[in-house]
Amino acid sequence: MQKTLTILVIFLFIASVGFSQKFEAESATLSGGAIKTALASASGSFIVEQKEGNLTFNLNFATEASYNIYIQVAAPNGYKANNFVVDGTSITFATNQNASYIKLKLVSFVKLAAGAHKIEITKSWGWINIDYIEFEKVDPSTKFSINKAMVTPNPTTEAGKLYQFLYDNYGKKIISGVMDMPESNWLKTNTGKSPALVGFDFLFCGRNYSWYDENKPYNEVKALYDKNGIPAFSWHWRDPSRKTEEFYTDKTTFDISKITDVNSAEYKAMIADIDYTANLLMRFQDNKIPILWRPLHEAAGGWFWWGAKGAAPCKKLWQVMFDRMVNYHGLKNLIWVWTREPNDDEWYPGDEYVDIVGRDIYKEGDHSSQILEFNDMTSRYGGKKMVTISESGSFPDVDNLIKDGAGWSWFMPWNGDFTRSAKYNSLDLWKKMFASDYVLTLDEMPNLKTYVTPPITGMVNPDKNNFKVFPTLFDEQLHVQTEEKTGSISVYNQLGICVKSLKPETGNLVISLAGFSSGMYFIKSENNLSVKVFKR
Repeated sequence: MQKTLTILVIFLFIASVGFSQKFEAESATLSGGAIKTALASASGSFIVEQKEGNLTFNLNFATEASYNIYIQVAAPNGYKANNFVVDGTSITFATNQNASYIKLKLVSFVKLAAGAHKIEITKSWGWINIDYIEFEKVDPSTKFSINKAMVTPNPTTEAGKLYQFLYDNYGKKIISGVMDMPESNWLKTNTGKSPALVGFDFLFCGRNYSWYDENKPYNEVKALYDKNGIPAFSWHWRDPSRKTEEFYTDKTTFDISKITDVNSAEYKAMIADIDYTANLLMRFQDNKIPILWRPLHEAAGGWFWWGAKGAAPCKKLWQVMFDRMVNYHGLKNLIWVWTREPNDDEWYPGDEYVDIVGRDIYKEGDHSSQILEFNDMTSRYGGKKMVTISESGSFPDVDNLIKDGAGWSWFMPWNGDFTRSAKYNSLDLWKKMFASDYVLTLDEMPNLKTYVTPPITGMVNPDKNNFKVFPTLFDEQLHVQTEEKTGSISVYNQLGICVKSLKPETGNLVISLAGFSSGMYFIKSENNLSVKVFKR
């Protein structure tokens, strides 16, 4: 009998942040037609031609750490998209036509526990050449620096309060959502609870459809907001020329590139539609209702006309829309949400035009946290923008969200089967989500009209009697008492990031949480005594 030898690759990582380690592609297990090919200029004198195949790295880490992961890759056969998988969780990465080798960042701030891990590069399109992957140890405390201010100058009070609520809960709670009020009502009937956020669409507005009541979106949104729910609008923008009633690229020839020609019929048609929609949105502002506004979604996918001509005209259209709505019409109640697609950095309108970045994730039956997507987006926008699952098929299981520290702002499965069919999301999972303290439902929402960041309210669940934390309400301070030598004392947020570290000279210490957002924090000593506290 022929014997085979399985080699488990073991690397000991030193503790210093910034240390990196390469894993040569040819050291991976190759399958499905991937082949090892000699190349003198490559890192290890070999590369792997993926062709229709896959690569699997079995790695073992001596200690827990966070990493940025890169790939040295060439794409001689044109644009290709493939999958990078860490322990079963995948993210799509794209490579443009490039015969020479370049280093791309695959994922950021991936937390890997000590022990064995399975890292894979699997075929979507295939046909890229891989030199190596590289793990760079990083400091997770540098992950976030979320913008506290909205991009709209002088936003309405209500928009500011909604943004503050999102900011305060970011990484500490996830907001439950669903597309359309009928789905929200169905969930209420079948689970006993309603999601906190509901998606709406201007799909049928401005087209003079005799069968459609254009008051419907406003009436539904007002009823939701009066119950402290969050309205989120997208816009399946139909052909502005009115030659068709379509929005898909393959069903209309409308030319977005004319956005740069102010004298063109296409430019005037786009402006007319923007003006009409701005008037619809103004009704919400006049009635003190803020809106999560997500136009031009999934642009880089190319399947909608606003993405049919590439990055530059779409980016220009977003900027024109922003200027027209905010500066010309005076809309100050909008929180602007950009929807990212893979390989769309050139499409991004710019930090000054975007408050939040969404990702539409449709992976049937996948209830993982989508931590690779979360970390990639967090890093890609410099930790400055809150990120969210703006649409989904199957949504993440709350246990996975908490375990992985994937702090998405909200999740919103699409309507129909995506909400109601167990193929995507079972009723048992909906009930589990709605019962979790980590998931906000409509009945748990504060009054958004009067919302302010809550103060510290108290301590819960002390793990050790000899390590106590007493909060004070008036100055946002925690008084730490311990009966034994603790060494340094650190404060961690719910994502496991150390946000403050102090070394007491005695057994008593005062820690200020002034300026910290609300949520759960862990006060831990060097010898692992810990207390959990909540800042409200």
